[in-house]
Amino acid sequence: MQVYLVGAVLFLAAMITFIFQNPAAVEIRFITWSSPQISLALVVLVAALGGALITFLLDTVRYFKIARTIKELRNHNSTLQKQIQELQAQKDKLEQQVASSSEVTL
Repeated sequence: MQVYLVGAVLFLAAMITFIFQNPAAVEIRFITWSSPQISLALVVLVAALGGALITFLLDTVRYFKIARTIKELRNHNSTLQKQIQELQAQKDKLEQQVASSSEVTL
């Protein structure tokens, strides 16, 4: 997490430096679409925010998948713990039966 935070701060510093050094107005073209003159700083800021939003959405999907897996594993673990307790009770009961039957034969 700390590496991620340091990387984000370094990216932010680089982006701010780029924005202050490139205040010129530019025209953005994409396929047949063309924008009016707009500040390069605004273009960079919108692109960075769009990337951050996409990253956040992808990470949210990953988080929910992990949370679902954890829930399934906890439920499975609970089931196995109950089975262990039942088997332990059966073992204790059988040991008592063996002990009582050996006392009878003596």
